[in-house]
Amino acid sequence: MASDQNFSQALATWKEINLTELQKTLDSQGLEIVENQKESVVGRKSLADKTKEFRRIPDEEKLSEVKTLLKAYQIEIDNLTRRSKLAENSFLNVYKLLAEAPDPYPLLDVASDQSVKVAEARGLESEVMRLREENGELRKKVAEVNALEGAKKKADTRVEQLEEKMEGMIQEKVTQKENELNATYDEKIRNYEERERDLTKQVQVARDQIRDLRNFSETSQAKLLDQSQRQDQEVMSRLAELEMLESDLERANSRVASVERRNELLRAEIEAVRSGSETADKYVLIKACDEPEVDLSQGQGPGESDCRAGSGDGSSIASLR
Repeated sequence: MASDQNFSQALATWKEINLTELQKTLDSQGLEIVENQKESVVGRKSLADKTKEFRRIPDEEKLSEVKTLLKAYQIEIDNLTRRSKLAENSFLNVYKLLAEAPDPYPLLDVASDQSVKVAEARGLESEVMRLREENGELRKKVAEVNALEGAKKKADTRVEQLEEKMEGMIQEKVTQKENELNATYDEKIRNYEERERDLTKQVQVARDQIRDLRNFSETSQAKLLDQSQRQDQEVMSRLAELEMLESDLERANSRVASVERRNELLRAEIEAVRSGSETADKYVLIKACDEPEVDLSQGQGPGESDCRAGSGDGSSIASLR
């Protein structure tokens, strides 16, 4: 409280001082003092010049000029007195105003603190406004949440009612479906039992048929085995006959080949007799000697003696005949 009172008194004092008007007054007085200083410099210089001139004049003329010099000094003294009073009055006026005035630094310091606090207060005020707005929005949201909770409770109640109703409907449907399935199952069981009896009869008939077929197969296999053995014996005898026929055929073919070679030799001899060529006789005889002996039913082939004799003369041809 005391600090607030001192601060109020200081503000009242500085309000009475009216620093703005005081500065204007000091500005005008300062300008006047500067002008007076200039006039003082000019007056002192003029007074010094007059004093020098007074010293130059003769002594008999100094008495008449001393009054003028004294008057000039008197004027300068009056001007200095006036200027001094002006400066003193200006100083005293300022002193009277500032003598009782408190030091402005603490006031300025307090004002600075207050300005900082005011800025902080304004920032806090804006923050408070923002928080109030957020509080209003949160209250709206809380109201909406409360409304949603009420709606949720109603929805939950409705869901519970629907679930109970749905459970009853499901139970009813399940019971109905179970009854239908049981009836269908019983009917299928009866059909399956009848089908099983029919299949059992068919299996028994099939078993009887298989037994009969097995007996028939065994009998048929025995008959086929006997018939196969007889056929094997016949085939063996036929094969033996075929082998004999093949050997006879080979012998006949060899005999035919021998006869053909014999006929060729005979044709060659006949040609040799007709031509009377000894060279041809030798050729035929040599060729006959190169052929193997052939046992024919009507004669024999040429021997070694005939082949040796063939080189002598043509009488061997007669023996061949």
